[in-house]
Amino acid sequence: MILSAKSKDFIEWAANKELNIPLNINDLKVNLRDINHVSKTEISQIKEKLTKFNCCIYISDSNLKEDDNIMKFAMSLGMRTFDSHNIDDSNISTISADKTENNIRYIPYTNKALNWHTDGYYDSKPIFSWLLHCVEPASSGGENFLLDHELAIREYILKHDDISCLMSNNAFSIPKDKVAEREVTSNYVCDVNNEYKKLHMNFSMRKENIKINKNSKSAVSKLIKIIKEDCKKYHLTYKLSKSEGIVSNNILHGRNSFKDGPTMRKILRIRSHERL
Repeated sequence: MILSAKSKDFIEWAANKELNIPLNINDLKVNLRDINHVSKTEISQIKEKLTKFNCCIYISDSNLKEDDNIMKFAMSLGMRTFDSHNIDDSNISTISADKTENNIRYIPYTNKALNWHTDGYYDSKPIFSWLLHCVEPASSGGENFLLDHELAIREYILKHDDISCLMSNNAFSIPKDKVAEREVTSNYVCDVNNEYKKLHMNFSMRKENIKINKNSKSAVSKLIKIIKEDCKKYHLTYKLSKSEGIVSNNILHGRNSFKDGPTMRKILRIRSHERL
């Protein structure tokens, strides 16, 4: 697909996208009998939501018994290879407000808010999907806000058309991180040149540790405005309860700040290099 408002393929895709916009958070939900034993029918229902909206919220009647079961669930959805570059050095990362000196520098592992972003924007190997499973919710706050990245790019092209600066492989760069053992990385903001021929996005509204190429600054500013203003009507917000989760083709998302009660908020996160 040529990402241009004048492209016949884009016009057809944009019109079809108009028919697949969730009207409210309930449009994303699928009920599961048991997260430890998800049926083929339930998997099909989740995949249907992902095909339409790039996102699904599942609600399990049973609590997760062991972490291996959430990995089996992820694999049944189509995740095969996983990103383990996290604090846990594991395919499953536990997200909680860990206050240790070494972890405090990574915002997801605190109780602070997370601005709009896609996962893995700082990595050279793309993250095409992710899963968040709630083991324990926050006492207050911690809501996730969600936006299909395809809607954001759709709105950008319809309004500004030229997206070439965002498709440049050096649209932005991330500095070297010695702790994470990561060299300087440069990447595109959006592109369709992948094995799926689907829109993929690398994006963050964080101002720290990200350098926008001078040729892309204007386009990125326009995109930020699109996400915050033009796409506000598409924003959905949801607080995960115990045994609920979100599965996504790496859509734009963020998190409100939160406070823990007697039990610390605990979210299991899985990132995959496959699109679902």
